[in-house]
Amino acid sequence: MQKRHSLKHLLLRGGVALVSQGLMLTGAYPLVPHAARRRRPVRAALKEWGISAVLSALRPAGFLPLPGARTRGPRPIIVLHGYAMNRANFLLLAYRLSKVGLGPVFGFEYWTLGRTAAAARQLGWFIDEVRAATGAAEVDVIGHSMGGVVARYYVALAGGDDHVKTLITLGSPHGGTDVSAFGIGHASRELVLGSALVTRLGTTPPPARTKLVVIASRADALVPGDLQPPIPGAETILFDDLGHVALLGSRRVAAAIIERLS
Repeated sequence: MQKRHSLKHLLLRGGVALVSQGLMLTGAYPLVPHAARRRRPVRAALKEWGISAVLSALRPAGFLPLPGARTRGPRPIIVLHGYAMNRANFLLLAYRLSKVGLGPVFGFEYWTLGRTAAAARQLGWFIDEVRAATGAAEVDVIGHSMGGVVARYYVALAGGDDHVKTLITLGSPHGGTDVSAFGIGHASRELVLGSALVTRLGTTPPPARTKLVVIASRADALVPGDLQPPIPGAETILFDDLGHVALLGSRRVAAAIIERLS
């Protein structure tokens, strides 16, 4: 359903993907950020490294439809990947959703070095296409990391409140994160602590219709859940022992999501 990209854009995405792959496969992520936050348990860091490496190796599967793409569930589910990642990160979660009859599940790809507002606008177009193709009045959205902020922007500031029944975010920097300053692209400025975007979202009234569920973890070295400010009107679920990427592979997280979308 999404537009074809130019060769230049694909080459840029490929470069970002290679850097991300290198960080995860060598262990630079997550070992460096976990070591920097000394209170984070070593066991969580090692588990995070394992699942990050597996999901990184599965990146090429992002060219294929996700499990559950043909499931006939109560509503379509749109999943949004995080910074420098792709929809293959949702392979395991999409499989678990489809096993209980939730879906169909569609992965939305966006340019993570671009502006959040632009990604939110494109998400709106994608959701309109999904609704038209499936006949659904509403969709559910699950966003990981930056993807959760993009989805929240769409719901809060771009008209998505009328079309999204439930928005679930996983490890998303709603209040900003200090590690964003080390990235490149617009996200390095928009998702940092105290940014204009973070401030604007923080002062935006809660959605009138969309139910917002925030899932985070204290052991997340990129976006520590206990350091994120609460969002008025949102349900918050805080784990103690899951890393940033491990949130995507956790059975407990999947169970919490299934309970709220069933």
